Amino acid sequence: MSGLKARAKTLNELLDGAQFLFAARPLPLEAKAESLLAQGGRMRLGVLTPRLAALSDWTAAATEGAVRETAEALGVKLGDLAQPLRAALTGRATSPESSR
Repeated sequence: MSGLKARAKTLNELLDGAQFLFAARPLPLEAKAESLLAQGGRMRLGVLTPRLAALSDWTAAATEGAVRETAEALGVKLGDLAQPLRAALTGRATSPESSR
């Protein structure tokens, strides 16, 4: 909730930001989110998935490290992997930042 609260100025914004947590799966994708996945995002997520699955420590630091290491291994900028990941997880091009 801290990540959601930091970005919301009103309760309505908080509710809108949290909707992906309670939405039925699979999430419908906004057009911009679909675009992020279509531009090589699905392929990069395919490389990331087994790395995340292999984590024994499922913390913000560990998952962020796996994403950063995968981006480096793929030779792409962090955003080229993180943005499609956010799109896949939330159905949107933007989502709450992680909180540490």
